[in-house]
Amino acid sequence: MTCVICAGEIRKKKVFEEVKDKNNHLLVKVDAEVCLNCGERYYPSGVVDKLISLKESLRKRNLKLHEIGKVYELLKQ
Repeated sequence: MTCVICAGEIRKKKVFEEVKDKNNHLLVKVDAEVCLNCGERYYPSGVVDKLISLKESLRKRNLKLHEIGKVYELLKQ
């Protein structure tokens, strides 16, 4: 298979996708095929549905999550 965007070579990889709900962010490791040239991602069947379901669960606070860091905003100096 070649990339439909740039015709580059595609390889299977584990990638992180970010699921966002307002100021909450969830990193999820998923399987994808990734273009080595432009970075376009192609997902196996069910992955996008899983990400949509996780976003809804994140919105409803139905997930057991482990905090791994914090994000700060620099206010005027």
